[in-house]
Amino acid sequence: MNEANDHDALFDLLAIDEADRADCVRVLQRSDDAEQVALVTAALLRSFGSFNQIRVDEPTQEPLVWLKAFFELTPHVVEWSRRHDIPERVTRDTLADVGRHLAISRRVTGEFGLQTWRWLTYHFTVRIFALGRLQFALERAAPTSEVDGVIKAGDWVLAVHIPESGPLLPDLVDESLASAKVFFAEHFPQHPVSVVTCDSWMLDPFLLDRVAPESNVGSFVRRFTPIGHSSDGHTDALYFVFRTRDLSRLDELPRDTSLQRAVLERFELGETWQVAWGYLRL
Repeated sequence: MNEANDHDALFDLLAIDEADRADCVRVLQRSDDAEQVALVTAALLRSFGSFNQIRVDEPTQEPLVWLKAFFELTPHVVEWSRRHDIPERVTRDTLADVGRHLAISRRVTGEFGLQTWRWLTYHFTVRIFALGRLQFALERAAPTSEVDGVIKAGDWVLAVHIPESGPLLPDLVDESLASAKVFFAEHFPQHPVSVVTCDSWMLDPFLLDRVAPESNVGSFVRRFTPIGHSSDGHTDALYFVFRTRDLSRLDELPRDTSLQRAVLERFELGETWQVAWGYLRL
């Protein structure tokens, strides 16, 4: 297989759009970043398979160095997944986040890049898995997410994440949660889980009062019992709904949905969006 075919196979696996492929080839062909890439690869490998019990060091914050390390580690992720009998479909769906986030960066900035490289460290330390509509990261609960009789610090839990891949339909959420219960019991019985956690601006009570219970978002957030812990996430809602953090653009952003209107209303009130925590039992 020649180099072009090797690249195509890699980019197909990572679901990279045609618009980004030539730039990805140039990243792979760079020779002046070998030392930094080696440091990043080593940092990822130290955490690999620890489910974030070993945190990932950041020897650099240069996004394309991280991207190149992700490319180099892809065969390692695939081999690990095969050894752990992870279905190929799950591996592909999980790694498709690379192409998804390259496309998001191009849409946000108008050029090639990877704004969300830190997020993809989940994928290249094999701590997250895409199961249908949702993604689940296997990790230990922090002290801030303790709930009497439900979660203790250090318990294994599944942190749920919502990729940008279409409507958040309740039936699809049900299917993902059911799949997660079976998947983790089968593949990681040594890390038993019975609780799903969520930390998101979507769990901010401000939103609950402004989206209908029967809406996709309203249905999703009402699945979770509040934990009570929260932190400021001022522009998180703006970024995830509109893919911008530019507060000077508020007047030009669309208000077609109740979600869009709610996000903008909070800024107009001079308030700060909160990242809140919740849980549900599998």
